[in-house]
Amino acid sequence: MRRRAESTSESRSARPASKFVPLSIYSHVSTYRSLQLELQLYSPSLKVQEDGHRGPLAVFSEHDQVGGKVILDQSCFHTGRLTVSIEGSFSYCPKEKEENGQECASSSEPRKHIFLSSSTVIPVSPNTEPSSPRSAFREAFIRRRPSASCINNAPSAADRSHPFTFHLPQSCRAGEELPPTFTTSKEMLGVKYKIIASWEPNDAFENNSHLEVPIVIQPDTDFQCADASTVSPDSWLEMPLKSDRPMPFRCAVTLPTSVTFTRSSSIPYFVVFTTIPRSASLAKEIAADATISVSLLRQINISEQIPLPPTPPHTPSSEESDTPRTKLLKRVRAQPRLVRPRRISETTSTELYEKPLPALPMQTVFSDTHSLQNNMCIGFPKRPRLQMCDTGNHPTLESHASLPDGLHKARIPLDKEMLPCIDWSGISVKYYLDISVLIGQDDLRARIPVRII
Repeated sequence: MRRRAESTSESRSARPASKFVPLSIYSHVSTYRSLQLELQLYSPSLKVQEDGHRGPLAVFSEHDQVGGKVILDQSCFHTGRLTVSIEGSFSYCPKEKEENGQECASSSEPRKHIFLSSSTVIPVSPNTEPSSPRSAFREAFIRRRPSASCINNAPSAADRSHPFTFHLPQSCRAGEELPPTFTTSKEMLGVKYKIIASWEPNDAFENNSHLEVPIVIQPDTDFQCADASTVSPDSWLEMPLKSDRPMPFRCAVTLPTSVTFTRSSSIPYFVVFTTIPRSASLAKEIAADATISVSLLRQINISEQIPLPPTPPHTPSSEESDTPRTKLLKRVRAQPRLVRPRRISETTSTELYEKPLPALPMQTVFSDTHSLQNNMCIGFPKRPRLQMCDTGNHPTLESHASLPDGLHKARIPLDKEMLPCIDWSGISVKYYLDISVLIGQDDLRARIPVRII
């Protein structure tokens, strides 16, 4: 079904007041039409799609309200049900294994995991639609049975306008924000949002109408503090590499303390080693023959709730299966016994009533770990050196003794097409740096989580 988008950037102050609050807040209007529906979205900004075949898209942040109104065409039946929904989904394509055991891209259609779904149902009838002052005067003073011609009279567009508003969910912890809109054509991965309007008339001879409109959710930079997000480039964190048995040397990797990187940047790192106790011959051998491998791994996990089994039917007890006469005899024969009620403290009773329900069990429906980048180097090409102090004095002997025996310095470039980190409602997208230093038969490893935004 074809649809057409129109947008305006005029101020809303000149428009009449409305009960829909975002009309006076957001200045951009995007209009989409089908044969029987017209959907208007009010947003703080617009974005033009790169393909250029469709109109602009409404852009919201996680702190905005997604709202607008749906206008039914005059040809629609006078009664029915209008449903407006917002949906957020994560698209992924499972990989298939070839005969040699290697994974390859699947030829099937991408799957979709819905992580955000909310809808509002608006019953439409002549009594529920907002009426104009003229029609209200007619209904108040003219009491007569409606004829066929009166029912078929199409109301005005203002009478068939139905506003709606959706509040986006907020996260309680940093790093678990609502995932932004993102699509990539390389791996068929992406996060998409859309508004869906569905019209179901009560007339069996009239077809249903359906309209889907994509929207964009992106982070709001106004809610991010620059002082908190900026980390000094001289702030580094050293993490040791572990081995299966005690070794006469130690290896470590050094990363920026924040461990948070943008997709348009790169990840700098240092890999160092030190012999214990210091041995010049061993250090020379390690510096020449060690194999250093650093990989950027992406791990995607999708979980869904396990459907609970149906509740079994109620089984009548032995008392319920007895006749009324038997119940009466049992009641007479039973000796009353005084039972002192057990006192429960107010704290205990409050905890019992306020105890949250246990979370429903989850099952993993998709899991994928993929290596995106891999840097490999033979040997440690450099040995760290201390620079001269600001006072002009040379470094002390203790400073030289604390230096590692070998140093490998490199960086992993990132890509704007990479999927950002996600931790939201059954979707988990995480990144790790997998560091390995192979010396002879011994392998020292470490896997460090990093955050890519």
